[in-house]
Amino acid sequence: MSHFAIFVTVKLKPGNAEAFKPLILENAAAAVRDEPECHEFHVIQAEDDADTFHFFEVYTSAGSLDHHRETPHYKKYDVGSADMIAEKSIQRLSVLNHGNVEGLV
Repeated sequence: MSHFAIFVTVKLKPGNAEAFKPLILENAAAAVRDEPECHEFHVIQAEDDADTFHFFEVYTSAGSLDHHRETPHYKKYDVGSADMIAEKSIQRLSVLNHGNVEGLV
């Protein structure tokens, strides 16, 4: 069975990376901890541009993502980061080999 995933790219307004990091890391940790249908939430920062972040999120279904966007931790992130974000793009994906991640914390 494949899982639903998104790959998000966020470009921040210059100089916002340090303020943004705790917001997105808290959201990611809470999503995996508190949402049974959020299986993975990786936060990735570009090496060549501190203000560019990528997220790889894996859910049971697209409806699970809809649920995620209604949680208090997502809403806190969304409100707290709104003025920091210059651009955001979201790709919707199907994960064909879910469970192929070992040893990541």
